[in-house]
Amino acid sequence: MAGKSLRSIRFRSIKMKGRVLISEPFMPDPTFMRSVVLIAEDDKNGTVGFVLNQQTTHRVDSIVEMIQGLNNLAYQGGPVELQSFHYIHNYKHIADCVAIKDGVFWGGNFEQICAEIIAGTIDPAGIKFFVGYSGWATDQLEAELEEKSWIVGDLDAEHIFNQDIQDGELWKLAIRSKGGTDSLLANSPIYPNLN
Repeated sequence: MAGKSLRSIRFRSIKMKGRVLISEPFMPDPTFMRSVVLIAEDDKNGTVGFVLNQQTTHRVDSIVEMIQGLNNLAYQGGPVELQSFHYIHNYKHIADCVAIKDGVFWGGNFEQICAEIIAGTIDPAGIKFFVGYSGWATDQLEAELEEKSWIVGDLDAEHIFNQDIQDGELWKLAIRSKGGTDSLLANSPIYPNLN
């Protein structure tokens, strides 16, 4: 425990899986500027998450041939392994999926997903597809939390999959859901030095 601050120890005790990381308003890193990252996995080996509000212009069917006609736009899940493809959804019956939180599942049998989309038995609106992911090595996230780069919050499945919420609005919604003084940050200008 030598060298660890009490703040670092407190963050380590927070259960991160299923929570969201909300970037602080003035984060200089353009990769995560005004981002909301859903944590899908958090253990002794590190942390994996997906940016929920960086929609690309790439249609899913242009990335994956198995689902022709699926015009959902993929999201930039993060800067790690940009050739990888991931998905979260709200269909707990999909074989081999992993529960992240109530109403939100990660992965599962992709052939089943494709077949059910084609058959019309599941609505593609209940799925978010990602290119790449966000990852932190052991203790890396704790260090970023200690630096106050992120605010830890919660979003329910309804907001995570709501296609009517624009990318910038999801960040504001996540900040406001914190309540208290954190909610005031939703009104922060992107470039405060220009005001």
